Amino acid sequence: ETERSAAFRFGKKFPKYLHFYNPNQNNKWGHKKGYRIQYNSHANSVLPRGWREENGISWSRYPLAVTRHKDNEATSSSIYTQNDPWEPVVSFEEFIRNNENIVNQDLVAWVTVGFLHIPHSEDIPNTATPGSTVGFFLRPFNFFDEDPSLASHSTVIVRPDEKGQPKVQRWTPEDVGHCVSDKPFFYNGTYAGV
Repeated sequence: ETERSAAFRFGKKFPKYLHFYNPNQNNKWGHKKGYRIQYNSHANSVLPRGWREENGISWSRYPLAVTRHKDNEATSSSIYTQNDPWEPVVSFEEFIRNNENIVNQDLVAWVTVGFLHIPHSEDIPNTATPGSTVGFFLRPFNFFDEDPSLASHSTVIVRPDEKGQPKVQRWTPEDVGHCVSDKPFFYNGTYAGV
């Protein structure tokens, strides 16, 4: 319910499912509309807590911190931090120090992603990136009443074929024939037959 309780430190217990929802808006099924943050990263603290230089990157203490939205808290750091990391112009820790209530507020989720890269001989002449991806997904969670892609009636996927030429894969046949059953649709609530 507060900024401090929603600031998760590296090395501490971290929720498996991160779900943000609006308690005042429901979808047509009665579920709260929201979003989910899905991690694709294995970041960790950059510097140990207590190092004087770590003050300049206090955002790196947290894989996730949630704060109330404020116009004067636009970035978690500053380019000037490199000049004075001991007393940085922007201190992320100050964003959560006041421990404001975050219930029913406009929120900012500060997500830290990254991975550890130890330079090695295979980096020469360039550092390959396959397998070194990081990031996160912001996914709708009960936000829509149904899969929003259903509204895309002419969805296509374009991929290269064996010769490198574009191959178009359509989700619907080019010539639409009779593809709907004459029987009315019925569902009894199970996956078994009727």
